[in-house]
Amino acid sequence: MTDKTVRWEPLKSTSVFSTRVFDIHEILSRSPDNQDHTFYSLKASDWVIVVPVIHSPDGEDEFLMVRQWRHGVAEESLEFPGGVMNPGEKPEEAALREMLEETGFTAKKIYHGATVSPNPAIMSNHCHFFIAEDLQDTRETHLDEDEYVTVERIPVQTVQERMGQPPFIHALMMAALFAYQQKKALHT
Repeated sequence: MTDKTVRWEPLKSTSVFSTRVFDIHEILSRSPDNQDHTFYSLKASDWVIVVPVIHSPDGEDEFLMVRQWRHGVAEESLEFPGGVMNPGEKPEEAALREMLEETGFTAKKIYHGATVSPNPAIMSNHCHFFIAEDLQDTRETHLDEDEYVTVERIPVQTVQERMGQPPFIHALMMAALFAYQQKKALHT
């Protein structure tokens, strides 16, 4: 049950800065004790992250991951494929598209893992996690013009042991891994 004493009333939202990736909005909100305050929010499209699983007959399953440069921290990051949803695109469609674009793989099975708010204190968008199985290699990627990635097969055990250490530094990948582990535990 929501405690109404913590609920703020948004009064006005104004875009104050725009980029090709996000907009910054200034938000005027009224506090539970009727005081007006100004906050800022990043408005961006929703994202998808897909955890592609390659099942091995010997039980040594692997994740299909992409290594890429991240400008915010100026270092390489090893991640599950993903990206921004296009306008009007359903999350599952975006997940399949992003996986194909970045890795050249398609999936015969894909299911929803979770949907989270990446940082609800300052961001308005959501991130949708999917798990993909029964992968097929098309041998053809379709990267964005400013996207440079290498595709790697990494044992699931290695990712579980090293998540949170370089090059497994992206916090949303830890959340995606948790969604995978949670779904796997529920289905075994």
